[in-house]
Amino acid sequence: MWKIYFISFIIILIILMEADRCRSYSYTLNDYYYNLFPLPVIGVYNSIVRLVHPYHTHNFDVNMFKSHHIMQSAWRSMRMEALQLYKKKDKLQSFRNLNNYGFGDIDPLDSNQTGKWKVFVLKWYDKPLQNALKYCPETIKTIMKCPDVHIAMFSILEPGKYIPEHKGPFTGCLRYHLGLQIPYDRENCYINVNKERFHWSEGSAFIFDDTYVHSVYNNTNEPRIILFVDIERPMITPLRQINQYGISKASLMKYVKELNDKSEETKELFKNYDLDDNIYISNH
Repeated sequence: MWKIYFISFIIILIILMEADRCRSYSYTLNDYYYNLFPLPVIGVYNSIVRLVHPYHTHNFDVNMFKSHHIMQSAWRSMRMEALQLYKKKDKLQSFRNLNNYGFGDIDPLDSNQTGKWKVFVLKWYDKPLQNALKYCPETIKTIMKCPDVHIAMFSILEPGKYIPEHKGPFTGCLRYHLGLQIPYDRENCYINVNKERFHWSEGSAFIFDDTYVHSVYNNTNEPRIILFVDIERPMITPLRQINQYGISKASLMKYVKELNDKSEETKELFKNYDLDDNIYISNH
């Protein structure tokens, strides 16, 4: 009898993993089960979340999140700190250089695109980064009032930048975007999520499930700067507790440690620069 239970259990696991692998667009078998491990383990969890919360779509009501109101109320001070950093944008990390954990696929090395997606990591799971505490104290102060925020960074898309279709690996968090510096021609600066288009506005935000396929376009002649956040997904109690436990252990994972170390290199890059003057601010 135990063999029947065991085989049934394995079959269920495979069904859950395959449901996640083939959702929206498919990972190859080799990538999913080998190159990007532990995606199959995360995939089981993802499928369970979707089964328990079938009403969750790609788009969430941002006003249901208390942390949104906290961050939105401080958007001007965060914008000021982001613009101070933008003054030395050549010293910021490109997104693809933060980590080799598949980031190169969504920020491909291309002669027309290289270096056009800059980031400044503020918090990565368990704590704020030291260079963020130094250069963005008001932003960090705001983020630390939001216990459901686990990842935060400034994300800068230069004019002409295109981020191809991709999807996130984990349903436990949702993606929050708060507009800080948005091109005047905002109709040509947007993100497509599950075939629905969203435009950023300064001081406004939206939140979406990044496990749906999405792509990003800045077809303007100005930079787009946002606060980019991963915020905990609302769930029923048993799953919420499992989710919180898993997130709390994320800092033990190798790629999280690597990204922390890589992000802290920015501290050295900025050591000879005064970021307090000549701040770039647009007229809109």
